[in-house]
Amino acid sequence: MRGVDLNKRILGVLIIIVAIVALHYTLAPARCTEISCFEAHMIKCEPATYINDESEAAWGYDILGNSGINCEVEVTLLIAKESNFNLRQYEGEKMVCSYSSGQPAYPEKNLALCTGPLKEGLQSIVIEKLYKYIVANIADFREEVLSY
Repeated sequence: MRGVDLNKRILGVLIIIVAIVALHYTLAPARCTEISCFEAHMIKCEPATYINDESEAAWGYDILGNSGINCEVEVTLLIAKESNFNLRQYEGEKMVCSYSSGQPAYPEKNLALCTGPLKEGLQSIVIEKLYKYIVANIADFREEVLSY
């Protein structure tokens, strides 16, 4: 009888292990290596991750799922590379972007659809650049205004 009980316990433990592994692979987000994979998951708003490695920065995307009629994507600035922007101070910051379900997009391209510390940081960079541009060209603006 002891051999039968031991076999039942071993079988029970194996079933639990198989169930845990199956749940992990079923519930874990897909890890996309191509943008087409990420876009396909974004259209369906199914959990997926993708790293968009651009020339100025590497962005991490995580599809969180549906929130009402929108699909929420968390965007993380992973690495700021050498560029004209002062992005380094925002490395590791995140924002959540909400898109209409069925529409793939690069989340960091339309900040109006996003909220969070990363959005605020990116907006401050844009405002600072605009301010510097205006200050550098104020004489030209003045001449144009006076010529009317």
